Amino acid sequence: MTGVSTTANDNELEYEPAFLDNEIADDLLAHVLIDLPWREELVKMFGQTFVAPRISCALADEGCTYRYRGSQSVPVRFTRPLDKLRRILREKLGAPFNYVLATQYRNGSDYVGWHADDERDLVPGQTIANVSLGEAREFRIKNQDGSFDKRITTVHGSLLCMRGDILRTTKHTLIRTRRTIGPRVVLSFREVRK
Repeated sequence: MTGVSTTANDNELEYEPAFLDNEIADDLLAHVLIDLPWREELVKMFGQTFVAPRISCALADEGCTYRYRGSQSVPVRFTRPLDKLRRILREKLGAPFNYVLATQYRNGSDYVGWHADDERDLVPGQTIANVSLGEAREFRIKNQDGSFDKRITTVHGSLLCMRGDILRTTKHTLIRTRRTIGPRVVLSFREVRK
């Protein structure tokens, strides 16, 4: 992987732009757009429930659930192509992924706001592997005091990994764009508590 240094630990944030070749990435994008049961995300903030500006689908092993921002989805079983991708990632990264949150950003107006992947259902200090499919979008990650602020344009077939303290010490977002673009899907592989 091509490392992107964030702190003294070069392995906390890594980006590999050509993780999947184009043909495999194209097939995987077609599969997830057609075959996953996408749904609107309901997010609780400030005592109110909102429809998030994106759609999602959770896939997991039996007994795994994941709550974030007051929302909990009932996961479906891994599809054969996503299970194959999970096995590849497990071998490459040595991480026991048992859950994937698939998020579809339908156009440039869909986004996710600043947040940390620090919910109690996640195993602390784990590796989170994000595979991006479709349109390129800008991912931004920063810490609270502003001493670290990185922007990465995540492209079709790329892999972005976050692990260790960076999950606790930073927040990240997918930035909106006014450009007319098609859909982008992020497959976020994680380890959740059973």
